[in-house]
Formats: sequence, C-alpha cells, structure tokens
Amino acid sequence: MTEQGDLDRINAVFQVYEVRTSGSAIKYYGEPKVDSKTLFTHLWNDFAQRGYDIELRREHGEYVLLATPVNDAGEKKHVNVVLAVGTVFAVMLTGAVLFYGVNPFTQPLLIYKGLPFAAAVMFVLGSHELAHYLVAKRRGMRASLPYFIPLPFISPVGTLGALIQLKGAIPDRKSLFDVGVAGPLVGLTAAVVVTIVGLLLPPITPGTALMPTVALGVPILFALIEKVVPAASTGLHPIAFAGWVGMLITSLNLLPVGQLDGGHIARALSGEKTTYISAAVPLILMTGGIYYSLNGLNGEMLLFWGLFTLLFAAGGHPQPINDMKKLDIKRVVLGIIAFGLCIACFTPIPFQA
Repeated sequence: MTEQGDLDRINAVFQVYEVRTSGSAIKYYGEPKVDSKTLFTHLWNDFAQRGYDIELRREHGEYVLLATPVNDAGEKKHVNVVLAVGTVFAVMLTGAVLFYGVNPFTQPLLIYKGLPFAAAVMFVLGSHELAHYLVAKRRGMRASLPYFIPLPFISPVGTLGALIQLKGAIPDRKSLFDVGVAGPLVGLTAAVVVTIVGLLLPPITPGTALMPTVALGVPILFALIEKVVPAASTGLHPIAFAGWVGMLITSLNLLPVGQLDGGHIARALSGEKTTYISAAVPLILMTGGIYYSLNGLNGEMLLFWGLFTLLFAAGGHPQPINDMKKLDIKRVVLGIIAFGLCIACFTPIPFQA
C-alpha cells in the first residue's frame, strides 16, 4: 500500500506526509480530512483485500494510520480438529444408542453403528459452516475455521452444532447479510438432500433402540418432503433423522438474536432496531416453554433455547463500518425468505416421550 495509486486513494481521506515501515507494519503519518468512521468506510476494503487491518491513532501529537498484516498464525487449529473429532464421536455414539440400543459401557465396539448418522449430521453442519467461511473470505473478512460443539449424553443429538468466529471489522451491511444467510441456505439444502436420501432407505428394526419410544415434532418442511418422497416404509432411518436434526439446527441458527445467523441477517436488514427483536425472542421462547411445561408437554427444550439465546442477546452485535447504506431489494426479499425457512424448520416440541 505504498504505490502512488494506493497513496492517492488514502490521500482522498487522509493527507499523508510521511510513510514509514516497522517490520511488516506500515505507518502513514498525516492529517485526517474526514471523521474516523468515513475514513474507515473509504479505506477498509482496500487494505483488507491486501491482508491488512487498519487503525487510526495518535503518536506524539501526530495522527498515524497504522496498517498491520493479518496474522492467523496464533490460531490454534488443533482445537478445531479435536472438537470436530469429538463431535463425530459424540454424534456417532448418540446414533448408536438411539437407533441400535447400543450400551456404550458394555458394548463399546458397537458404537460404530452410529457412523452413518454421524456422517450425515457432519455433512449438514460442515456445509453450513463452510459456506460462512468461504463467503467471509470472499468479502475480505477474517474468519476462523469451524468450531464444532460436541455434547454427548446432554444433547439429544450429540451436538449443539458448530460456529465460526468472525474477527476484526465488518465492512458493511451487505457483507454482514451475505455471511449470515450463506450458512443456513447451504446447510438447509444439505439437510433436504439428506432427508430425501434417508426417507428412501428402509428404517432400522427397533429391537432395544430408544428412538421408537420418542415422538418427534415434525417441522413443516420435513412434513412436506414426506408427502412428496415415497418413503420406503413406516419408521425413520438414521439418515432421515440427520436431516431432521439439520432442519432443527437451521431454525435455531436463524432466530434473530445477537450473533446467531438470524441475528446477522436481522441486523443487516433493520440496523439498530434489531436490538429490540433480539431482546424479545428469548422471552418469547421461555414463555412458550413455561406454557408447555404447565400443560404436561415437554417445554424444557424451549426453556433451554430461551436461556441459550438470552446469552447471545446479551452479547449484542458489532456495528458494520458502513452502517448507512441499506440492502438492495433482492437481499431484503432473500432475508424474508430466510426467516420464512426458520418457521418452516421450527418445531416447539422436538421430543416428547
């Protein structure tokens, strides 16, 4: 960023009178021509595309625009690998117990039977997170590799899903929206494919499995697919259940709360007004959970989701650098469709014994 063309771009908002290098960092000494928000809006994307973060500071009474190279060397990728392997095992264990009645303590060598279920769930989750990651990179945003969340014995499906961590600034609402909506759309497509494949496969013979004793809440989208796809027979194959899990996780991710995917989409659509929506959703979920519990139904999951989303709501949402330019009509329509898919994939009582 020291070529004349680059300097001309910088000089439009920050009059540079001296450039120094300090290791791999570049320091531009000068005077701002605009306020800091306009400056960052003007320059952030140029520097991000070249792999730099920028910061405006004062040193010894002088303004300095500091450009430092993005360094992901400190990211501990082995953590991502360990969590991914742990999630595969946790979901495989869950599938073996639910569909084959495997006792992991007395029959540890039979846990492998849950592998098809685990592979299908990881395909859905991996597609979802990969879409986030690739779109973030395309938009010049820094993103971590996916962090899968294993939760054996506690979560009824063995996992709470996965997430990626966005690092640094968000350039504008369009980038925020694109990153937020990409994961659910791709992940849900994967879930639909997995559901169709699973419905065409013969169900597992119950035996001592736990699954036949549990009534599943069926989301609208799953029910529509069941009407279209000629299922092999009554019952549910583990692969079809993996599709059901993918829809459930997609609906939770699309809730307009905090930094969930739905929170990103809502923030890009409505700006600061999203704060009120983000605060209301956890209360609605917890109220629903209490209502169902008082009426003898399984409202514990709604209560859990209410508390879980409350944590996300409390964390707020970072403001894009350029928060003034609103989304185009195509993205607005796509955002509305995304929230429609949230409703189509949602079921208030996922499990009822």
